[in-house]
Amino acid sequence: MIVRAVILLMLCGMTVLLCQLSPQAKGGEKAGVLAELPLVAGSFVADTEAPSEKEIEERKRERELLPADTIIVKRKYRTPGRSVENRDVAHASLVIAGNDSRSIHRPEVCLDGQGWTITSSTVREVKMISGAVLRVKDLAIESVVLQNDGTKQPLRAHYVYWFVGDDLSTPSNLERQFLSMRDSVLRNVNHRWAYPSVMARVTENFAPQFSGERRRNDAETVEMILSLIRSLAPRFQKDLMTTL
Repeated sequence: MIVRAVILLMLCGMTVLLCQLSPQAKGGEKAGVLAELPLVAGSFVADTEAPSEKEIEERKRERELLPADTIIVKRKYRTPGRSVENRDVAHASLVIAGNDSRSIHRPEVCLDGQGWTITSSTVREVKMISGAVLRVKDLAIESVVLQNDGTKQPLRAHYVYWFVGDDLSTPSNLERQFLSMRDSVLRNVNHRWAYPSVMARVTENFAPQFSGERRRNDAETVEMILSLIRSLAPRFQKDLMTTL
């Protein structure tokens, strides 16, 4: 019993000493991303149409839930100059934390609150043109939409995201928390985390004239999202920009 008490006291003393000797962590003022999304990314161009009233209301609610110094950038991308039968559409978002860490969190929580059900979670690798590999998490999600005739139609989508720190990235929120603690102590770095994401619907159950997109199954939708990320990420993620 005495030996255990001595060991506990020694561990507490070492912890206090480590805290005193460790340099003060830097503020998270330097983000690993640019606070902008490009107008053009590969074969995709950003939609220049004004957001709808529903989109404006959704963005307003989102900002009310997040700390005031959170930076949020959103763009809707589409393949231009193509008929509806061949068009792809995807929604990209970039959230950059301020001083409050609540800006960055597991997206699974928000998706559930928005009425989506997560059916699977897969870590995927996106190989950049430069040869660099970006690991992202693909969430397969589903919901129900109400049609004009009152019938309910199942809707599937894929939500792909990752976290970006000062000079690194990860698809895991648990790993992000570990890296934050590790680098704060060992590297004197306090990551200002960013959270990029791309979402697109699975449209195989919807006619192109109603969805405004070509028919895509799950595999084709994932392939389209990863293709957009391959062109998009090096345009705003700094550690990928250096390998262009």
